[in-house]
Amino acid sequence: FLLVDRILELVPEKSARGYKNVTINEEFFEGHFPGHAVMPGVLVCEAMAQVGGVLLLSMTGNEGKLAYFGGMDKVRFRKPVLPGDTLVTDVELIATKSNIGKVKATARVDGDVACEGEFMFALVERDRRKEPSNSALDKKRLEANTKPQECSTQIHPTAIIDPNAQLGQGVSIGAHSVIGKNVQIGDGTRVDSNVVIESNVSIGKDCLVMSGAVLGGEPQDKKFHGEDTFVRIGDGNIIREYVTIHRASGDGEATVLGDNNMLMAYCHVGHNCKLGDNITMANYVGVSGHVVIEDKVVFGGFVGVHQKVRIGRLAMIGGMSKVVQDVPPFAIVDGRPTKVCDLNVIGLRRSGVSPKVRADIRLAYKLLYRSNLNVTQALEAIERQIEPSEELDYLLDFIRSVREGYGGRQLETPRF
Repeated sequence: FLLVDRILELVPEKSARGYKNVTINEEFFEGHFPGHAVMPGVLVCEAMAQVGGVLLLSMTGNEGKLAYFGGMDKVRFRKPVLPGDTLVTDVELIATKSNIGKVKATARVDGDVACEGEFMFALVERDRRKEPSNSALDKKRLEANTKPQECSTQIHPTAIIDPNAQLGQGVSIGAHSVIGKNVQIGDGTRVDSNVVIESNVSIGKDCLVMSGAVLGGEPQDKKFHGEDTFVRIGDGNIIREYVTIHRASGDGEATVLGDNNMLMAYCHVGHNCKLGDNITMANYVGVSGHVVIEDKVVFGGFVGVHQKVRIGRLAMIGGMSKVVQDVPPFAIVDGRPTKVCDLNVIGLRRSGVSPKVRADIRLAYKLLYRSNLNVTQALEAIERQIEPSEELDYLLDFIRSVREGYGGRQLETPRF
């Protein structure tokens, strides 16, 4: 979905200006908030990022590429954006390095600052075969201002390494870090200073663990009595400053993080959580125990997630949201508690879902969340009116499963 109506000014290599007329007909106003319409902050940031993407893609050598949203920093919301406002975004180029670009963006309404911040992008070829094989890893290293790893393992003299820990080729351990018993760290992974990795943690290849992170701490669960439990982290993950990931509760159980995820500073992942691949968590996201987060989910900052929630694939969760029920796949949700605002059309498109299937899923969402039908009636109408597809079947199975649990959480045991 486009959140920029027109680019007003474009100075290559320097700046851009775009605007968006915010009308009461925008779908996201239906649930944000009833009786008091406000443009969700995550969509204000998306509008700013889209202008930034236009600036970067206009630069020499970037023609025909895609601008992947890589992160944001120093974002501040100054005033709400309301129906009838014209959102004018000014973007200035901060820096580019290899295939990474960074911009500063300011969004204004009637001359007053509504939101400002810095945004980072990864610029990639539309045809992945044109990219070098290690491009994804290089992007992560550039984003974190790192340098490629050497082949030899490097351990700072002040680091404490348990004799039973296993370190792969090219692993780097920073000053004052502590590596516990039965820890396994894969090739090319970098552990910065003052990191604590407690017992029974395995970390895959080419990960980055930054200062102050604590991985494998005991679960915050009264049922835990010292049994052997684990944390299993896949390849290519970025774990930023002061992230905490706890071991599971229950003999032999594990807290799991898949591949190519980014957990920004001060995020917490509780015991027994299962996280998939390509998940992005902005700062201060707190995930309670036994939560399942599927692939390519994006969290805004300061989100709190209730225990035993399941979050479907390609969902986007607005900043400062309170997630107490399952989040359906492909949805953009926001609020306290969260409500469905829109469909993540861009995520579907980037994942290669065909235009027809995207249109079918949008119709399904309208029947589920924008009609006067109850869930049973909406499911029956979808089955009658819409041609089945892998994505639609997944969505319908997800919705049916929610009804089998308790409190809107399919993982929660029903109470009788």
